[in-house]
Amino acid sequence: MNKPDPPGDRIRIRPLEKYVAELTAALNRAEQKLDEETQARTRIEEELTEYRNYLDRTITGRTQELRKVNKDLRAEIMRRIQMEKELVESQRFVNRITDATPNLLYIYDVMANRNIYINPRITNLLGYSVDQINQIGSQFFQSVLHPDDTRIFEKMQERFQHAGYKDILESEYRMKNVQGEWRWFLSRDVIFKETSGGRPQLILGIAQDITERKKADEELCQSREQLRVLLAHLQSVREEERTRISREIHDELGQSLTALKIDLSWLAKRLTKDQETLIEKAHDMSRLIDLNIQTVKRIAAELRPGLLDDLGLTAALEWQAEEFEQRQGIRCKLRIRPADMTLDRDISTAIFRIFQETLTNIVRHAKAGRISVDLEKKGRGLVLTVRDDGRGITKKQIESPTSIGLIGMRERVNFLGGSVDISGSRNKGTTVKVFIPLHS
Repeated sequence: MNKPDPPGDRIRIRPLEKYVAELTAALNRAEQKLDEETQARTRIEEELTEYRNYLDRTITGRTQELRKVNKDLRAEIMRRIQMEKELVESQRFVNRITDATPNLLYIYDVMANRNIYINPRITNLLGYSVDQINQIGSQFFQSVLHPDDTRIFEKMQERFQHAGYKDILESEYRMKNVQGEWRWFLSRDVIFKETSGGRPQLILGIAQDITERKKADEELCQSREQLRVLLAHLQSVREEERTRISREIHDELGQSLTALKIDLSWLAKRLTKDQETLIEKAHDMSRLIDLNIQTVKRIAAELRPGLLDDLGLTAALEWQAEEFEQRQGIRCKLRIRPADMTLDRDISTAIFRIFQETLTNIVRHAKAGRISVDLEKKGRGLVLTVRDDGRGITKKQIESPTSIGLIGMRERVNFLGGSVDISGSRNKGTTVKVFIPLHS
């Protein structure tokens, strides 16, 4: 039979069991915590793996992007280098053009009222050296400009306020060269740059030396004026000569023919009736003398109608229109307002001769059936208008240098300070309109 344990032994055993239980619980908790940590670690490793993969993908993508950007950057750098080379070459090309051009090139700053660029051609055109130009500064043009042309640049600014980029403004002015001589220049200016408000800021200009052309134009104008005066003198002399010849033919030859007819009539009356042959011959001679008298009158009137000097322009025009209508069979309607106008001899002669020349052209070229003539005082001028219903003059015929009649009409009118306008429509006739100022 077993003996019961001592009380002290039972007391020691119970704490050990409790300790084992606690230790087991602690181990369980440790295992649970370890599992939790393992799971957490596993999650972290998975997240790290996923993030590492994301980083790998990102780095790979960014690397490709950087490679592409790097490639584009190298291409852009090469393009910029090429552009710089082309710009340098272009600048060299522009400089060669500006150096080789025979004209003056400049850039004018409207806002600052100064020149910011002048090409080296200024030395050849005006003789100023680069040092002299630099010493004068940006006001170079203003300093060498003729005093009478000082407003050229001011007017240029005003004109450019209403101009566009495509507008080309021309100006003529004089500049003094290094020898003190005045040279004429023709400039063509365009807007090179505008302000933010749309106002012109820089103007690019090209100036051409036209001094020799100006001299040639002046000599040509003087020559033309001399020719015009000479022509007017020749016309005056011709009119005087025609007047003299007309009077001599009318007075001397006409009187001689009249006297011859009187003498022939006297002889015819003294012939006997049995001299029929002589009587018939005398009658034939009398008719021939009558015909010659009419011819003499017609020639004298065509040279210088006495009506023009004795009764004035109105009577002369009426006679010419009636005579033309009877001779050519072309109806000529004449209207003069006022009917009793009194004009200077030169003007009357010019109007009458222009009227004659117009009628001659109508007979030769127009093939017209009717003509209307209007002579009217309008204000301080005299207007002659001649219209026909012929086939119409062409522009080529109007401008032809062989149209001596038209050229003579223009010269007559130009000398009197007037103008001639000739127009025509195909098969609708021709209109000649002449204006002569009376105040001159």
